[in-house]
Amino acid sequence: MSWYDLLGVSRDASTQEIKRAWRDATDKFEPGSGTGQFRLFNEAADVLLDPTRRAAYDEELGAPAGSAPVAVAPEPTLEPVPAVVLDKETASTGSGSASVGHSDSSAPAWLMSLAMVLVMALLAVLTVGALGVGGYFWHQHRTDNQAQDAGQEATAAAERALPVILSYDYRHLAADRDHAAQFLTPRYKKEYTATFDKLIESTGTTPGPAEQTKAVVTATVENIGVVRAEPGQVRVIAFLNQSTTKAGGTPQLSLNRLTVSMTRSGNSWLVENISSY
Repeated sequence: MSWYDLLGVSRDASTQEIKRAWRDATDKFEPGSGTGQFRLFNEAADVLLDPTRRAAYDEELGAPAGSAPVAVAPEPTLEPVPAVVLDKETASTGSGSASVGHSDSSAPAWLMSLAMVLVMALLAVLTVGALGVGGYFWHQHRTDNQAQDAGQEATAAAERALPVILSYDYRHLAADRDHAAQFLTPRYKKEYTATFDKLIESTGTTPGPAEQTKAVVTATVENIGVVRAEPGQVRVIAFLNQSTTKAGGTPQLSLNRLTVSMTRSGNSWLVENISSY
């Protein structure tokens, strides 16, 4: 299957047709779902929407089906020319007629064997070099694809986790804290829990700060994107709105920009750190 087949367009499709087919194909994906197929559609568009890369790709594919074959003129046949060799008698006396035969011009066997060994050694070196270069580019391509998939998966996980981690209600603070903890790495869970508990701690008969002010905080992610992605570690940037209501008063809106470090844990992505800037 070619990139044209994947997008469902013909070999002579215009740039606009290719762009429209690519958008139709990728619009059906939700963030973090179908990452393998999503990447393939993007890779097809990267090649076919770049005139230089598309021309090179078309050359690799060869002529489209149905193209007229190109006539190739047959090469001229050369008649063999017999070699003229003097017989021993003529060679020794310098007289007599010449006889027709084959010249004894073959190289010694040891020289032919040496040449063959050198050729085989050169081929072996070239083969090893080609395998090394090919292996490097294959590994790099595979790593790049894994990083792209990781970025999409981690972004979707962060978008689900941040509203839970950064929201709470004074009426069920402990439940909110425990719910948020499931999205955190063990190290960051300790730091988060220690900070969150300060909202709950009471002094004597005085309730904790959150309960005292009857605070309700609701967080929503407005936008999110990848800053840097590796197969097991992804850093994302998130634009977050937090609405804070105290003692039933008017909600106060704050806009935050966060950098979030995500770490792969098994088949899941967990929050390793959150910082604002």
